[in-house]
Amino acid sequence: MESKPEGPSSFELLKSVSIDRHLLDELTARGTIDPDLRLESLGWLHPGHLWARWTMVMLMAFGAGLVLAGIVFFFAFNWASIPDLVKLGLIECAIILTALGAWLLPQEALPGRLLLLAAAVLTGVFLAVFGQIYQTGADAWQFFALWVVLITLWTAIGRFLPLWVLWLLLANLSFYLWWSDQPGLEDDHTSLMYLVHALANGAVLLAREWLLPDPVEAEGEAFGWLAPRWTRWLLLAAMLSFLFPTLMIWIANWETASASVALSALVAAGITLVLFLAFRFWRPDVPALAMELLMVCILVIMAVAIIMFDDIFASLGTTFFTAIAAVACFGGAAGYLRSLLARGIDEQEAGS
Repeated sequence: MESKPEGPSSFELLKSVSIDRHLLDELTARGTIDPDLRLESLGWLHPGHLWARWTMVMLMAFGAGLVLAGIVFFFAFNWASIPDLVKLGLIECAIILTALGAWLLPQEALPGRLLLLAAAVLTGVFLAVFGQIYQTGADAWQFFALWVVLITLWTAIGRFLPLWVLWLLLANLSFYLWWSDQPGLEDDHTSLMYLVHALANGAVLLAREWLLPDPVEAEGEAFGWLAPRWTRWLLLAAMLSFLFPTLMIWIANWETASASVALSALVAAGITLVLFLAFRFWRPDVPALAMELLMVCILVIMAVAIIMFDDIFASLGTTFFTAIAAVACFGGAAGYLRSLLARGIDEQEAGS
């Protein structure tokens, strides 16, 4: 009796194939499928009703943004002629109505989520108007921190990505303004501040990845609303935007940098390496790797320019060698990313 050959079956191999527009174009170019089948397959991959739904969502979001902008400009234009109590009363009524509408509508309904986002934005408008009327003397960071505290519960229960992005932006801004207001800041403190900021955003990124153990099939999970990969890219961009100045401070002062600056740069370099390994092997993501490689290339070019200009060459020689470094870095990074795409390391998350 013959034994069946070991290995994956044809069905299992087909399940692992990710069908997209590029694969259909390649199959058509090779003559494997005819153009009519390609058009039919494209209609199956990108149904027409999805475009209609996307258009409706975008128009609704755009309309909500225009209404909020109109409210802000209404108060700005008629500021002097509106009594103080009327200003506060109108905004409070708007917050109550939008929050009540968000509560009455189904939680998964887009109009309800947009109303919740409007209530969060109007909360900030109320705080700004209150501060202008009564001149509380609060610092800017206190305004944004209080705004964050007031909308935290809505952000937690709303499960709406634009509201979550607003909360994250306000939290970063309040922390940055608080640190910037501290007197006597030097490079040591600034480098540490950037590193702490990067770690805070990294904690959010780690929580996002931990809560989504299977990004491809996360749509039905409790935290499936975090599944779109652009949320990862946003958090990674926030991390890199603070890791970059941490490393750049050390590069610009590498000869005279203190131990604190050097240690912060070393930790930032370690975090960058961990991020690279995570998005290369744990959660393969070519755009995330491209973001990291872009930062590394810029740092290398800046380091070459600073070292060459200070110690070896004049401006002409620095320009020449910096150009060579730029070509080598970006060419190597592009070639590496193309090799990853050719091996299809990003396919396992194509559906997220």
